[in-house]
Parts: sequence; structure tokens; C-alpha cells
Amino acid sequence: MPRQRAGFGVAAVSGAATSLIETIGVFRGELRLLARHQARLGAAMLALGDREPIPVNLQQRAETLLRQHPGHDMVRVERRLPACGTDGEFVLSSRSRAQSPWARSRTGEPVRLLPVVGRRPTAAPAAEYKAEPRTYWDAVLHEARSGGADDGILLGDDGAVLETAVGNLWLLLDSVWTTPPLDGRVLPGIARALLLERAALAAIPVAERRLDLGDLHRAEVLVVSNAAFGPVLAGLVSASVADCNTSLQRLWRFAVGD
Repeated sequence: MPRQRAGFGVAAVSGAATSLIETIGVFRGELRLLARHQARLGAAMLALGDREPIPVNLQQRAETLLRQHPGHDMVRVERRLPACGTDGEFVLSSRSRAQSPWARSRTGEPVRLLPVVGRRPTAAPAAEYKAEPRTYWDAVLHEARSGGADDGILLGDDGAVLETAVGNLWLLLDSVWTTPPLDGRVLPGIARALLLERAALAAIPVAERRLDLGDLHRAEVLVVSNAAFGPVLAGLVSASVADCNTSLQRLWRFAVGD
């Protein structure tokens, strides 16, 4: 693994897609975003030529798993893609948010971020699918943690700020919540889509546009989001972060009832 230099991590790996994954958060004991996860998973399967239907008892299986593990509040659904003559399979597992890179947010602390430079290998799964192997994103996470951060911000070859290893990124710029566009390099996150929808309904200014390091450093507030945590306050590893309750967090609580 390359050494970290000049305040940035460096990630370099390779890999090929073997499965699609969805990580579903539990809110007030319910899998409230399950339908959205199923829709994204189904669309990705079709795009990759996998026409197996999603099991009708997926929710029942997930709820049974959570009852067996009372301390767990996330369910991981993995669709292992057909290969070598096999039909593939759906595998469910669960875990606690305490095991996530963003675990510190559960105590009200901001998630610490470090920009990471690295070229995603052409053989790696397409960025618009949440897929295994996650070797590249794991390398980004490793480099960020080596630099004292919780998560890494991926930078494109053109200097564009893209996403983090486990979520989407939001910058409050001139009172507008701004997130990188879905240009094929950013995962279409479940939380990202929900927040954009709800912000439009609530007349909260949002924008999807290219962002760079200058935007990252001048942002009034940084937030990261995924479907397991929703939007959580974040900051660069070397910067102080003021405690605040953002409009994105309020939208999320209203949407999922948590």
C-alpha cells in the first residue's frame, strides 16, 4: 500500500464485480427504506444481465435475522451474481452501527474526513453500483484511517470531489446544500435521493454540480449521508467543526421518523 503524503491518502487496487450489496438501516425497529433498496438492487441486477427475481420473503428474512441479533441495527443484503454455471444466491447478514466507520456520529461527534487520491481500476465494479469486491473503497478507508480520519473523500483524476468510501458528500455553499452529480463516478445513494426529494418539497435550496478542493475548504458545513445513518455532520481531519443541527438532518428525521 502506498504511503500517505502531504495530507492526502493514496489508494491503488484492482478487482472485478462478484456481487451486488445493499446496507439497510433500522429506524425505530423498522426497515423503512427497504422498498428503495429493493428497487436499486433490482435495477442493478437487470443492468448486469441478472434476471433472478428478488425474493418475496426478503423483508421477513431480514426481520427474522434482526430478532436473532437484538443489538444489530443494519441489514446487509448481498446478491451473489451467477458465475461458472451457478444461479447465484441472496445472502443476508446483520451488524451494529457501532461497527461502521461513522460510529462516532452515534455520540454526536462529527465524522472526520481525509481527501484520498487514487485512480479507480477499470476492472473494478462500476461506481454507480454498490458491488463487491470493495477493494478500492477499502483501500481508501484504510488510507484515511492511517491519516487519523474515519473516512476518505475520493478525488477524481480531474480533481473533482466525488464521495466518501461509505457514503455521499454534501457541502453547504452560499446557503445551498450541494452534492456531486451522478456522472458515473458517484453512487446514487438511497439517502442522497431521499434528501434531494424532501429538500425540493420543503423549498430548501439544493444543487447537484461538480465540486473541487476549493469548494471543500470554503464550505460552511460538511455532511455525509448513507441509508444506514442518514445525514451526519462531518469535517476535515485537521479542522474544527462547530456543533449544529442541519436542515438535512431535520428532513431525514421527518422522512424516516427517527
